[in-house]
Amino acid sequence: MKYMDRKTFDKANIFGTGTENEMFAAYFTGNSYLKLLVKPGETPLFLANVTFEPGCRNHWHIHQAKSGGGQMLLCTAGEGWYQEEGKKAVELHEGSFVSIPAGVKHWHGAKSDSWFSHISIEVPGEEVKNEWLDPVSDQSYSSLKEKKRHSPVSYGIPKSRSMTKKQFSKLNMFGTGIFNFMLAKYFVGRSYLKMLTMPGRSPLFLVNVTFEPGCRNDWHTHHATSGGGQMLICTSGEGWYQEEGKEPVSLKEGSFVYIPAEVKHWHGAKKESWFSHIALELSGENLKNEWQGHVTDAQYNPL
Repeated sequence: MKYMDRKTFDKANIFGTGTENEMFAAYFTGNSYLKLLVKPGETPLFLANVTFEPGCRNHWHIHQAKSGGGQMLLCTAGEGWYQEEGKKAVELHEGSFVSIPAGVKHWHGAKSDSWFSHISIEVPGEEVKNEWLDPVSDQSYSSLKEKKRHSPVSYGIPKSRSMTKKQFSKLNMFGTGIFNFMLAKYFVGRSYLKMLTMPGRSPLFLVNVTFEPGCRNDWHTHHATSGGGQMLICTSGEGWYQEEGKEPVSLKEGSFVYIPAEVKHWHGAKKESWFSHIALELSGENLKNEWQGHVTDAQYNPL
């Protein structure tokens, strides 16, 4: 959906517009804004919500790395562009996902008639650095042509047990996907999976997990001899997250959770709401999940 009005966009920008991106302003045409989702060095991955005003775009650049590296973009509000050198520009909107390998020259930013926001995920690697190049010229930018207009959609999910899967799927930004038959025995209620990357074919595994009202996964622990753990990027509806021995935390669109390895926990939907989050599996050594029993009705119902 396109937004020209800043106040209207800020309400739709669920992960926050943040403050002016002064640190990298020299590498942008137009004004951009930055909202950190994690503090640098506090988690294994750095994630930030980057917002572009209409017409703003970053310069051509390359994510260089001796090994690994690159970037992933989760597009969450407004409409924009992504282009690799020698290829046609690709239109971006809420629910678009872009994986950018290291060594690829590219740029991304807003359309001329819309604010735009994406979460930037920096892929770990060895000797990682950004190489900033020339600006995207006004001539090449203004020549970009849209293939289609996207119908206005509101991504706020009403708290309604009566909402059907079909109704929710129209609003579920990154897709509801298919029934989670593979892990169904580790869930109370029905859940669905939509892969954003395929296991083993990408440096990071991301999957959109959707829970019907009242659905939750079992208590579980992400084990690893080094690294590991999980991040949850909440995009639709309302849910719960709880670590063993701690009070449950209420989740909604725009919530973010970092779960270190070896922490026993569970997460899922509230009783009266569908809920969806992107699960980002963190890399490490000797990774495995240990499932440790249902969250009982006695534990869940009082929430």
